[in-house]
Amino acid sequence: MLTGILCGFGAALMQSVSYVYSARFISQFRVGAVSLLVLTHVVLGIVSLLALPLVWHDSILEIDTYLLPLLAMALSYLVGQFSLFQAIRYSEASRVSPLLGLKILMLALIGSLWFGEAYAGVQWMAVVLCVLGAVWLSASGGRVSRGAIGWVLGACAGYALSDLSVLYIMRTFDHLSLTHAAAIGVCLCYLLCGFGSLFFLPRVEGRYLLVHSAPAALTWLAAMIFLFACFAEIGVLFGGIVQSSRGLISIFLGIFLTYVGFRFAEKMPARGVFLQRLGASVLMLVAIVVFSLGGEGGAI
Repeated sequence: MLTGILCGFGAALMQSVSYVYSARFISQFRVGAVSLLVLTHVVLGIVSLLALPLVWHDSILEIDTYLLPLLAMALSYLVGQFSLFQAIRYSEASRVSPLLGLKILMLALIGSLWFGEAYAGVQWMAVVLCVLGAVWLSASGGRVSRGAIGWVLGACAGYALSDLSVLYIMRTFDHLSLTHAAAIGVCLCYLLCGFGSLFFLPRVEGRYLLVHSAPAALTWLAAMIFLFACFAEIGVLFGGIVQSSRGLISIFLGIFLTYVGFRFAEKMPARGVFLQRLGASVLMLVAIVVFSLGGEGGAI
């Protein structure tokens, strides 16, 4: 369990860094969410293609065992990612990022109603605490714009379906080591996403900015390796609760970047706002502890 939790924190950290790079890219080059989505995934596809021979295993040739979840993962992930980039255009990344914790509630409901999972009362309490902490964290210091909320919900739905697909992909390679299986899963997923993005590349604005999108792409790739491993170890729901710590990480990362004079960082929050965010973050960390006390839950 500890390995899965640490991988979840690693995913949260690298996702937060990727959000900063994404917001900087959009602000600096004045391009839309679609352009950033296409550019970053072309980079991810290229890196995955180069890395695949290094992580090769003959089970990769058994395509029929993972093709459907791979396609489902790629499609739902791209929907979620596009929605997230759109949300960042309407509100600051540090307010949008915590709201992705609403995905936890979606996963819990899907697991309970669709897969027939039985979660302990203490685990449902952890889900509620995580959602409350996410909303409180996002609302501290101001409201998220209405335009962002709809896109955030779209991102949560896309990511929830994508997470479930990731779990099935990882189960295909569960005979390999955790790191090896995660690397293969990530390479296969982003090869597919990158190949699809090539069709849109000639039509996007700022095609010459491909190299500039690399920081957002590479930090996201690192986050996904951690995330795939996290889900394989502790399941999607518990992994998602741990991953929700990215809200806290995003806020403290923003404060740090402001302190060091990073040009595209958000303004330092007032003392009262900071204390609200700290309280909400503690609530989400409590949710992680509470869920772990209830066990690892069911299949998801």
